[in-house]
This record gives sequence, structure tokens and C-alpha cells, in this order.
Amino acid sequence: MKSQLKTAIVMIGIFGVHAQLASAHPFQNEVRTAAVSQEDSALTIDASLQQLATRLMRNKQGSIIAIEPATGRILALVSHDRVDAGVNRAISAVYSPGSTFKVAQAMELLSEGMLTPEKTYPCNKGFYFNRIHIGCHVHHSPLSLVQAIGQSCNSYFCKAFQEMIDNRRAYVTKYRAVNRWAQYMHSFGLGRRLGVDLPNEASGIIPDSASLNAHHGNWNGTTIMWVGMGQGEVKTTSLQLCNLAALIANRGYYYIPHIHDSTASHPLDPKYRIPQKVLVTPEAIHLVVEGMRVCVVNGTASSINTPAFAICGKTGTAENEGADHSIFIGFAPMNHPKIAVSVYVENGGFGADLAAPLASLIMEQHITGKLSVASEKKAARWENKTVKVTPVEVPVNFDDL
Repeated sequence: MKSQLKTAIVMIGIFGVHAQLASAHPFQNEVRTAAVSQEDSALTIDASLQQLATRLMRNKQGSIIAIEPATGRILALVSHDRVDAGVNRAISAVYSPGSTFKVAQAMELLSEGMLTPEKTYPCNKGFYFNRIHIGCHVHHSPLSLVQAIGQSCNSYFCKAFQEMIDNRRAYVTKYRAVNRWAQYMHSFGLGRRLGVDLPNEASGIIPDSASLNAHHGNWNGTTIMWVGMGQGEVKTTSLQLCNLAALIANRGYYYIPHIHDSTASHPLDPKYRIPQKVLVTPEAIHLVVEGMRVCVVNGTASSINTPAFAICGKTGTAENEGADHSIFIGFAPMNHPKIAVSVYVENGGFGADLAAPLASLIMEQHITGKLSVASEKKAARWENKTVKVTPVEVPVNFDDL
């Protein structure tokens, strides 16, 4: 590993250096690089994985992140920006998480007793509620929770979230309901800085009663139901999404992501070795893992299913000006996870069409040690795919909002 790291080219925002990582295969004229000496190369980065992630992000804008769930070590972190090279889109840019957020919703709603595994909601390409229309793709209906995760049903999670916020019997007021919901999200590492050992980490946004009152005035579960499917007021970083996959892989806890390894002269801060337990019940985690497996076996990410190892994942598509953003989070193998991955490609379209295939290649490289001949051909094809970027500014969130 040390010999690999000697060849890695790293750009880290430490001691005033620009914050971004690149591999030994940098893009021409697109990034500034600084060689890392052997003495300073005590990093968690897997050079071969970093190189593959960099290849896959060529001619695209967004990020790829890989974490080792059992330790929180960052195995790969690539941010590629075709508009503003000064933004680290892996940790500083905040985005709508899209349907990847549904796994967090499921954990919260199940743990709070607002959902049961058998609960179903009808969906006919979405639903209408008064003048509000929530769209959805075609799938069987009604769906129970596991299938709703696998098929990424918007109706299911919007209605379930709406019912929780408007449940006066359980929470008395909408303020208590949304604040309890926000408490869960914060425990999942969302809406706050995780504490990664890189500068300019954004906190993202998880709305609570105070922020909703300030921005909306009069609101209720119906007017904010988009939050249930990862749109609206919710904003996350790509690092937070990868960490979300890691805590599910660990069945309810995570280690703070970090990019520096411990050395004799610079021991690792003890906080990176402490498991961060989250607010979730064992049953909720079990069902979410099952739903993420269904997503890959016969759901929205079925194109990346492989007999080589069991992938659990969740696709996401974030509505946007221009083409939608393509998102995927996941981990593998299912029962003995070695890697958690997040891929966010701006204007990449459906999560299943671009982000998921890129993530599967990252997983294969790490788990098997190399790409198969067929996968290498896929990697070359994706490397050469250009995604046109809509010139819309992505918020950079350095403050707690």
C-alpha cells in the first residue's frame, strides 16, 4: 500500500493547499497537482481505486467516494469540476440527494413506529393531492416497504412522511414531529459536518421547525411532502451519502470518515476510532438492507446485479435545471461489507443509467482486486462518455444552516 501511495498524486486542502484528490492519472490541464513524498504519504487512499474513479469521472462533473465501512477509511475521493475547479464537489458542494434519501426515511419511519413492513401505499405513476402532483415511474402497485425501496416509489415515501408530520396523536404538533424527524437525520450524519480530516466540509441542510417557519410561514405535511423523496429543503454532500451507505453496511453505526492513516509521528485522532451509533432499530436496518438488495436484484439498479458478490444499493435522480443529476449509493458484499460507495454525476440523468454502473466498477475493483475483461471495456466506455453540464451554480455550504 505504501508503494502505491508513493506514486499517488494528491491534492488536499491542508495548510492552504487546494482541496481535491486526483490519481496518478490526472486530467490534462484540469487539476493542479502536488506530489506526495513517502514520508507524507500516510493516507488511506487506495491508489488503484483512486485511479479508476478518476478515469470514470473524466468529462463529467461531480464526485466518486469510497469508504471502508469497518474503519471509516476513505479509499477513494475524486471531485471533478468542469466549471469551477475551486470547488471540491465531494465535500463542499451540497445537493438534493434524490431517492437515495429514501433509505434514511425508511430507517426513521420504521424506528419511530410510523411504518410497518407490511404497510402499503397505492401508486399510479404518482398521485394527486388537492392541487399537488407527485410523479413516479411505472411499477407494480401497491408496494410494501422493501419493494418500495427496491422500486424507488415516490408515492410511498411522500405519503409516509406526510402522515408522520401530520400525526397529532403521536407528536401533538407538527413542530415536534419534524424536529423528531430531524433528530434522526442528524444522527445519520446528515445536516451537519461529519468531521472529516479535510477542510471546507459543508454541513448540508436538514430542515427543522425553525427553518420551515422562517422559509414557509404556514406549512404542514402536505406542503413539504417532497422532503420524503429527497427533494425540497433537504441538501446533502456526497460524503454524507457515502457515509449513509457505510452506516447501513455496518447495521447501525459508522466511523467518522478520514483520509489520514496513523503514523508514529502523527497518530490518528482517537475520534476516528470511536463507532458513532445512530438512532435506528435492528429491524429497521434489516429491512432497509433487504430493500437495497432488492433494488439491485430486481429493482431500479438491476443492471448492475452480479453473481460475483452481493451488492446492496439505492439509485437516485435529483430534479434539476437541465438534465437531472444521477446518483447512487451502495455497499458490498451484503453480509460482509468491504466497501461503501457514493457516485454523484451532475446532469447525468437517471441514477440507474450512469451513477450505478460507475459504482459497480469501483466495487468490483476493490473486492476482486481487478476488473474483468468485460468490466474493463465498460470502464473505457464510461471514461469516454461526456456529460454536458448545465451552467447552474451548485450551492457551497460552509455554515450550519
